[in-house]
Amino acid sequence: MPGQYWQAAGSWFASWRKSTLSPLSYPMFRALWLAAIASNFGTIIQMVGASWVMTTMTSSPVMVASIQTAATLPIMLLALPAGALADTADRRIMMLLSQIIGLISALILAILAFAGLLSPVVLLVLTGFIASSIALHQPSWQATFADLVPRKDLPAAIGINSLAFNIARSFGPALGGFVLAIAGGATAFALNAVSFLGLIFVLLATRLPPRDQTLPAEKLGSAMRAGLRYVAMSPTLASTLFRGGLFSLGGSSIWALTPLIARDQLTGGPLTYGMLLGSFGLGSLVSGLGVSFARERLGSEKVVLFSSFAFAVGTVIIAFSHLLALSMLAMAICGASWIFSLATISTCVQLHSPRWVVGRAVSISQVAMIGGIAGGAFVWGQIATSAGLTMTFLGSAGFLFASLTARWFAPLPGTDETDLTPQEPIDIAPPRVHLETHTGPVIIEVEYQVAKELGPEFVSVMRELSRLRRRDGALGWSLQQNLDNPERWVERIVSATWLDHVRRANRSTKADADLKKRAAQFHAPEGTRIRRMVERPAGSMPIEWD
Repeated sequence: MPGQYWQAAGSWFASWRKSTLSPLSYPMFRALWLAAIASNFGTIIQMVGASWVMTTMTSSPVMVASIQTAATLPIMLLALPAGALADTADRRIMMLLSQIIGLISALILAILAFAGLLSPVVLLVLTGFIASSIALHQPSWQATFADLVPRKDLPAAIGINSLAFNIARSFGPALGGFVLAIAGGATAFALNAVSFLGLIFVLLATRLPPRDQTLPAEKLGSAMRAGLRYVAMSPTLASTLFRGGLFSLGGSSIWALTPLIARDQLTGGPLTYGMLLGSFGLGSLVSGLGVSFARERLGSEKVVLFSSFAFAVGTVIIAFSHLLALSMLAMAICGASWIFSLATISTCVQLHSPRWVVGRAVSISQVAMIGGIAGGAFVWGQIATSAGLTMTFLGSAGFLFASLTARWFAPLPGTDETDLTPQEPIDIAPPRVHLETHTGPVIIEVEYQVAKELGPEFVSVMRELSRLRRRDGALGWSLQQNLDNPERWVERIVSATWLDHVRRANRSTKADADLKKRAAQFHAPEGTRIRRMVERPAGSMPIEWD
């Protein structure tokens, strides 16, 4: 019997190691991951320092909570442009640029603090600049995962990326509190500036795998619209992002008001504040070691439901606790729940986004989650000003309990992976006319022959195909039925330009193949009839042809 237990434990450990640590076997991912840990330590120490320094300059709960808003609002505002650049520009250059911006901002903050020239407004502004560097970095970094590890290890890479931040969050707050108590806020800000150097050196020495990009890069505005359109037209992604935003909004009270828990409920100082954040980070660290393992066995929906419930319970405990040990336990529960939920949601986003749009999908998920944190920090700060901390935390917990009902109208995807491998590139015949890539709009008409009894089935297939066409970039879509020959139908697809038409046609994945195969069954019996046209303004000259 003991031998069986040891064998079962060994099998469990091997399964856990495979589902959690496998990405570290890839040298390039490992080097960037280790450098990210050092940078994350600096970020945590910076946030601890900024929040506590703000409490020494003002007693306003709104100003204290505004540190969290300043740290998150730029991420929300810049995430989508940063995601578009992650999909269209050199990701390595984007990450380098972001780290340099962070380094300069942190240096300025440290110099002003040492000189005694820091004010609440200046602290908020420079905290926002540092957050902007994070906003530029994260979409490119997360979009790079699939270039550094095989797809089978992608959930583990997402989980271990959370682990990198949680290692810093576990020990960084206590270290930050120690630095504040011994050397002051200026030293904390200087340490953050130093922490940017590791990633800068690794990125300078690293060459990422080249991306297969046969078409010209999209312009920034067009790329942003394409990302928003894709998420809006993908029910799985839309419900996943809604759930992430909902959880972040409910849980943001803990993020925003922890300094006041330390100062007012526990009558402590910087070390108490650091211990509370350290407890949150320790809970996050433990959950980061098991989030991929839990998702594989329970599924995404159960993981998020359990973690939302546990976070609400932890928030209720914090609402009434005046004991440091009990508050630290509740913070650890909240920290573990936070990572179980948001890392699972991040995994769902990446696994259900094709490579051409993954940076934008990741950035939009950041907008949803960081927007929930930023908005929630402001709302809970306002409530705390008028109603006190206890009522604020009870309101936050009630919101999280109510959010459990979202499983019925915004379900998360299962663990079955959608095959988002691109279909074989479509060899689009060049048009007979001399057409520039920017010429448009381009209209594609596809003719179908549909028997009367198959009409309802055909319309159902076309409704879903319409979503796919528009999701992948169609500017317009319509379906016409011939009045004189009612068995004849025409699908009309409009693209802004010829280049946009080529892009849309090559964005299909293997997951879309079944629907397109069903639609092809209705093609006219004499063969597929496709007409390609370009819209010409009234009075324009004909396009030349050979």
